[in-house]
Amino acid sequence: MLYAICLMLVVCAAAWDLRQRRIPNRLVLAGAAIGLLLQGALAGPSGVLAALYGLLVGLAILMPGYLMGFTGAGDAKLMAAVGTFLGPLGALQAGLASILVGGAIGIGFAASALFNKSSVSPWSRYGLMLKTLSVTGKPLYIAPQEGEVMGRKFPFAVSIAIGTTGWMIWI
Repeated sequence: MLYAICLMLVVCAAAWDLRQRRIPNRLVLAGAAIGLLLQGALAGPSGVLAALYGLLVGLAILMPGYLMGFTGAGDAKLMAAVGTFLGPLGALQAGLASILVGGAIGIGFAASALFNKSSVSPWSRYGLMLKTLSVTGKPLYIAPQEGEVMGRKFPFAVSIAIGTTGWMIWI
């Protein structure tokens, strides 16, 4: 039952993120509240504690990405809500799976520039950043150009939905 409701949460969030490029706070807060309540009803005080730890782990796993501007606040809050359903270990594993899925999708976005002549390719920018790193030993970030495929806003809730669903199937 926990997994079914969690799956509904991540699918709704992914659909919303695809359409609006944001995840509503009401959806995330309702998901977290339901996760806490269900854990409490099914496992008592230890379930509530596991849900709270899961919330903290889920938030912590995407917080660095949010602070560096790689993900949005809604993504971090969604992963925290997912943590209330999965507990701390599940939140960690599903979060790592989501990051891997997001990386694969990002590589797919970058590779699509090789085949789509209308988008600006990021590969020369990546090459310059790599060359600077290898010559100077210091990383250099060059922002994406206007129209570059990697400059588009990425709906990371899709990665969270796929990663979390994959984790549920794997377990």
